Amino acid sequence: MRALLQKLSLTARLSLLFTTLSCAVLLVLGWFIGASIEKHFEEQDHHALSGKLELAQHIIERVTTQQDVNNLSDQLGDALVGHHDLAILVQDAKGKVLLNSSQIQFPDSYLHPRTNKASHELFSWDQGGQTYRGLVGHYATKNPQLPTITVGIATDIAHHKEFMHNFMRSLWLFVIAAAILTGALSWVAASRGLSPLRTMRERASGVTANKLNQRLSLEAVPPELADLAHSLNQMLARLEEAFQRLSDFSSDLAHELRTPISNLMTQTQVSLSQARDAHSYREILESNAEEYSRLARMIADMLFLAKAENGLSIVNREQVDLIREVQDLFEFYEALAEEKQIHLRLHYQTDQTNQHSNTEQDRLAFSLSGDRLMLRRALSNILSNALRHTAKAQDITVNLEAQADLVIIRICNPGPTIPEPHLHRLFERFYRADHARQHADGEGSGLGLAIVQAIVLGHQGKISVSSQDDLTCFTLQLPRATTI
Repeated sequence: MRALLQKLSLTARLSLLFTTLSCAVLLVLGWFIGASIEKHFEEQDHHALSGKLELAQHIIERVTTQQDVNNLSDQLGDALVGHHDLAILVQDAKGKVLLNSSQIQFPDSYLHPRTNKASHELFSWDQGGQTYRGLVGHYATKNPQLPTITVGIATDIAHHKEFMHNFMRSLWLFVIAAAILTGALSWVAASRGLSPLRTMRERASGVTANKLNQRLSLEAVPPELADLAHSLNQMLARLEEAFQRLSDFSSDLAHELRTPISNLMTQTQVSLSQARDAHSYREILESNAEEYSRLARMIADMLFLAKAENGLSIVNREQVDLIREVQDLFEFYEALAEEKQIHLRLHYQTDQTNQHSNTEQDRLAFSLSGDRLMLRRALSNILSNALRHTAKAQDITVNLEAQADLVIIRICNPGPTIPEPHLHRLFERFYRADHARQHADGEGSGLGLAIVQAIVLGHQGKISVSSQDDLTCFTLQLPRATTI
């Protein structure tokens, strides 16, 4: 049954539910009305029978002699004149029948007296295909010497049963007709009520790779579906953004790979066009090796970013001394910095002191629990960019600040101010603020800052950039290390 319901459409389910509930309500209402009518008939019969029984009691209580007992049949018979639907049975304590206006057989359990007072308990029984409802009373005469008189009065309730039969038949016919009508109206109501879903489906079916900019109108849907429409719009926005990034990345990747591959093909074709000596071939192979190395680095960086997009996991977690790492990077870039007459400066401070010191306690304040090689690579990429864009005789500063639960790394270098529209895109793959810029050293594929961001996010940190007044600063916020 459950599997069958799951195959039904939502409109069919709602229609079936409304129809079932409507039928249930009608049936309960019909049962309540039938029970009320039946109770009304019982009260009506009880009132009529008890009235006649009280009349018989009044006559019996005036009996004083046996002759009066013998005359009871005439007196009680006269009392029922005009009531053809009533039957009366009168008998004494020994079971002698004094009056029986019809052939109705009263149940013996009610005729045998139990007390000297009438119980007036209404009861029913079947006889000869007919149903009767009656009352029995046991009354004492005025003369204590005379036996107790039992009086039973009954009425045929065939007309009541006929009425109830017709009523129940009409009720079932009405319920069937109401179920059909309710089912049809429920189907129409459900179809109209679910029309916004069909509209959403049509709009969603029209979304393709070339039409990801379509959105669902929140004003055209009811409040119950507004959240769903909003969620779908957010999903479409994410898909559009992801597809656009993928499209841009594919174009940029093709552009970046085209240059080294074209160089390799050109050099190889030129070298094969005529015979050369061993020295010339060696120079060509060395040039090709440089291009291959560039391609290998680019592919390795792309694999790293692909892994980062699926959740970069820090496997080799260890205690990292940021002061030592920055100092080691300064030593690595010292020759390049001296060549460009650039000074590399390190400043660090804690919440307790602004003084430079090398105590073990202060150095622990700038420790992180993370992957040392990844963090060094992130800092190296930023320093490499800073050296590339800093003019001669300028200073590159690295500021470390230890807070309660964070270590903030701020790397600043003087250079041309980056326009605001380009700042938020610096961390995109292959993005350059100046697309026409080509580096003489052949480095800078446009993946460095994207890798930095992936590493920082992998360490549950944040990265931001600001550029104004010819000063560009990258700010890294990383969780402060705990003892491991």
